[in-house]
Amino acid sequence: MSANFEVPRVPAPAAKLTSTHWGAYRVRVEHGRVVALDPFERDHGPSPIGRSIPAALDSAARVRRPSIRRGFLETGAASRGRRGLDPFVEVPWDEALDLVSSELRRVIAEHGNQSIFGGSYGWSSAGRFNHAQSQVHRFLNQLGGYVRHVGSYSLGAGRSLLPYVLAPMEYLAGAQSAWPDLERHCRVFVAFGGVSSKNAQVSNGGASDHTMRDQVGRLARAGVHFVNFSPIRRDLAEAPGAQWHPIRPGTDAAVMLALAHTLLSEDLHDRAFLEKYCVGFERFAPYLLGATDGQPKDARWAGGIAQMDPQAIVALARRMARERTMINVSWSLQRADHGEQPHGGGRSAWWCTSSSGPHRRSTPTSFCRRRRCSSATTSARPRATVT
Repeated sequence: MSANFEVPRVPAPAAKLTSTHWGAYRVRVEHGRVVALDPFERDHGPSPIGRSIPAALDSAARVRRPSIRRGFLETGAASRGRRGLDPFVEVPWDEALDLVSSELRRVIAEHGNQSIFGGSYGWSSAGRFNHAQSQVHRFLNQLGGYVRHVGSYSLGAGRSLLPYVLAPMEYLAGAQSAWPDLERHCRVFVAFGGVSSKNAQVSNGGASDHTMRDQVGRLARAGVHFVNFSPIRRDLAEAPGAQWHPIRPGTDAAVMLALAHTLLSEDLHDRAFLEKYCVGFERFAPYLLGATDGQPKDARWAGGIAQMDPQAIVALARRMARERTMINVSWSLQRADHGEQPHGGGRSAWWCTSSSGPHRRSTPTSFCRRRRCSSATTSARPRATVT
């Protein structure tokens, strides 16, 4: 599905503006019913997902009222053995609220506040006050506290690993490389997991202006060479002529190590940068070269694992050493078994190439989730650990 669709750019004067998980829209109403959502006229790449909302309002699949498991209505907590088997019964709001409040009081009285798990993880609401997760947590805090989750399935491995090898996620999320800077300075854009504009349709709090498709296109027209490591060619569809390497899923870290191996073995790495900004390279280098386990992490080794031409890995590493390079690692890669490896491997290739020569002093580097790039630059970077 295309992430964009044609709409009238000048809405009717009476059309109200609303914001959703997928962007801002003008609400078209006929005879008291919502019949369409027209994208916000200032949105450069509106998401087509908003078109589904009018139909969802009356969908048979919509949950319209509170629903309680029948066994719980009949025998309360004693019916828990029927969970997954009982049908659900719609009840009035007053009855549902009374049931929830009485159960909260009972559980807290019998087992303490630590027995309440505030597990809401939703972030699809537009804005922050109506954010479902925040409202649940605020409410449970009013009752004296609760147990909540730590981290998330969205960026679990990255959030756990990055504070030890680079910086906390919150710092990195606020140090993003601007698209205009990339357009002016970047010459090679290496994307592990691609940079798909369809993944930028959603944003925490709602995206009112979708610019990724246009921005990637601007970089391509400026002469940036794109390299896409992904099983899906269209993960970089907005960059015509992008070099595509459909490596085996889960083998990104091997390719990253091989890039770093080429840079190190051919003396293309930046020794001064590593000494000034990093710790642990003296332990990492022997592993990379195979001194610790007898297996050099070279292009031939990685090529066999990733099913990729070893010479293509070597050629890319040499080009990264010559030209200003952005290394981009999709957050999707760390949502897998051993997901911490591509995030660590991406840093290894970056640390070996950063500021390699005077033309690279301000190289923007990043790791990118499915919609926004989080980055740091060599001019303002915490001291990093090489793993």
